[in-house]
Amino acid sequence: MVKRDLDLLLVFSSPGSMRHGQRGHVMYLSGYEPYFGDTMCILPLEKDIEPLLQIDHADFFPEECTWIKNTTGAQDFIKTVKTYLRDSRISKARIGLVGEYSIGANLLDRLRKGFKGNLAFASDILENERAVKSEYEIECIRTAANIAHVGFEAAAALVRPGITEAEITALVETACRMMGSEGFPHHTMVSSGTFEKHLDWWWYCGGRTMRKGDPWNLDLGTMFGGYCCDIARSFCLGKPTPKHEKAYGVLVDAMERAQKEMRPGVKASKINEIVDEVMKKSFDGDFSGIGHGVGLEVHEWPFVGYQYIKNDPIYRDSKLKENSVISIEPQIFLPEYGYIQIEDEFVVTKKGGRRISEIPMELMGSDR
Repeated sequence: MVKRDLDLLLVFSSPGSMRHGQRGHVMYLSGYEPYFGDTMCILPLEKDIEPLLQIDHADFFPEECTWIKNTTGAQDFIKTVKTYLRDSRISKARIGLVGEYSIGANLLDRLRKGFKGNLAFASDILENERAVKSEYEIECIRTAANIAHVGFEAAAALVRPGITEAEITALVETACRMMGSEGFPHHTMVSSGTFEKHLDWWWYCGGRTMRKGDPWNLDLGTMFGGYCCDIARSFCLGKPTPKHEKAYGVLVDAMERAQKEMRPGVKASKINEIVDEVMKKSFDGDFSGIGHGVGLEVHEWPFVGYQYIKNDPIYRDSKLKENSVISIEPQIFLPEYGYIQIEDEFVVTKKGGRRISEIPMELMGSDR
């Protein structure tokens, strides 16, 4: 804030976790998670001035969920900010707006008009802060990954011919809930078979009945302490062929080579290039957009390989920082094996990436 000559930050979040910063920004600062609409946190530069948290339309608000003492219920945001500035005796405030992508166009327009000339976009301040994880945050992500491990074991143990994708999803989520998962930050995705038009709807698969010999995938996210994990593995309902194992091995090799380069100062695009180089030796395709940060959002900063999206600065290329947590997820569609995928998370260290989960990396078969 000092470097940007800002007097305070207006930080917005809305419910949900799929769009970057929706639930995360306000939760990161205050501990409060939005549930029934937009929330706002006002964070002043001056330490002698109390921050303010304006919650959503929740009927019940436990004070223990936040360290901020100055709280107010849902009301007009512009009025709240102007009253705060007046009561805090902050005149001609230079305001940084954080989370502009999670609020409606009408509110954004009103903020621009209400604080004309004094409002600047400043989401990158919190994005950069959240991209580096504390030991506590890493431990929460690790615990979420341990819960997911139980889900993968349940899936491998319970799959059989005649079971549907939806039934596997239900059994996996039940196992994870019983182990303490607070929720699922994206659809639990079980996709099977080789029919490309079915697999193109991977986030809504569920109706297909699985058959002996089927290739299938589980892409699972769990949550602990508000933090997410995002992990995927491929399976075979039966014994996988050597060719199937070899193809999957290319994905593992791509991930492990990228892991070695996950050091502070290395550009995120470089990690994508490494995966791309390995994959293109065996497969045809576009392997950009190979990973993303993981934290309070299942998709957050830094993004790995998304810098080609020119119209959205949130996907900008960036240098990795020590203790960032990133997911790497190489995948490929092959007509005889459908989609093959692997995804895991790594802590960026000076010696390369440190894998968080202990879920086996090999293509998992079944004797059913």
